[in-house]
Amino acid sequence: MGWIGDRRRRAGLALLVLVTALPQLHAAEQATSLATVRAVGRVQLDDDGARYGWPGVYFEGRFRGTRIGLRFDDAINHFDVEVDGKPVADVRKPGRRTVWVEGLAPGEHTLRLAGRSEAPDRVGRFLGLVADRDGAVLPPPPARSRQIEFIGDSNTVGYGLRSTTHQCSDAEVFDRTDAQRSYGALTARHFGADVQINAYSGIGLVRNYHGMASLPAFPAFYQRTLPSEPGSRWPQPADWRPQVVAIGLGLNDFGIVPAQIGGLIADPFPQQFKLAYLALLADLRQRYGPDTLLVATATPPSSTFLATVRTAVAEARAAGDARVVYFEYGDLDLRACHWHPSARDHRAIARGLIALLEGAELDW
Repeated sequence: MGWIGDRRRRAGLALLVLVTALPQLHAAEQATSLATVRAVGRVQLDDDGARYGWPGVYFEGRFRGTRIGLRFDDAINHFDVEVDGKPVADVRKPGRRTVWVEGLAPGEHTLRLAGRSEAPDRVGRFLGLVADRDGAVLPPPPARSRQIEFIGDSNTVGYGLRSTTHQCSDAEVFDRTDAQRSYGALTARHFGADVQINAYSGIGLVRNYHGMASLPAFPAFYQRTLPSEPGSRWPQPADWRPQVVAIGLGLNDFGIVPAQIGGLIADPFPQQFKLAYLALLADLRQRYGPDTLLVATATPPSSTFLATVRTAVAEARAAGDARVVYFEYGDLDLRACHWHPSARDHRAIARGLIALLEGAELDW
């Protein structure tokens, strides 16, 4: 399984590099721009930085030297830093500063800065890389030819997966959520694919968790580059054409709904959900073309949810779309925050999804 399940090795390597922080650039440091960084995920590139709100966004670059600076304007999120494929730093809510990764061997290196957190109601900003006078930032690595997109709710986000207890405060949920160890990120790592994780905890396809009406359902957010900004419409760039899109929506739709909210939804609800699901499949097909494999995922405990997703997939296939498949995952320990899938569960889901994709005909 490659990267899946080697957290002990990663923890040891994280001790090899010292991380320091400086509030501003010194004369001996070379300022640089985002032109030398490859951004992956839904990112809004401005003149002075990259803005982001979806989980799992990451940045990749190349440099020469024994230290590299990461310029932030983000007092919200937590990040993993890898150099040459090895974890070297854990950056938490860096604020507006330059974080330095030091003590590297001389020569050329690759870097990956990857977001772990979920903060869809706020916007963070990454300002790029900066090298010492004796080093240099190099052209970024090329995009990967393989691309996978995951859309969904808290299970897809990796909600609280670092936790070993069910009861978590809001602060503990935030600290223990880890999009980089979610089943989507693990699956993408296995295949060497670039990945988007377009997921939002509590969101549904038709109705949200516990009937939460203060937010629109997922289709409204899916149009946005930044979840918290309705006017930030995702431009659907020509270079994002995933060979696989996995859909993880429905748990919140079929969860407990207060009577006053449920009464606003016309019955039968499964029919409504199925029609919305078919509309989502049609939208994805129009976006990405006939060859993209659409994977409709579902999980217990709701048998109605499982049956409705299976029916939607069967109807899509009967209508002529053979590139829609059903993937069901279960047998989870659900030991993370608020009975969400644990890190072990995410590894298990990834193994099942990897097996499905390895058996599929994918043009990559």
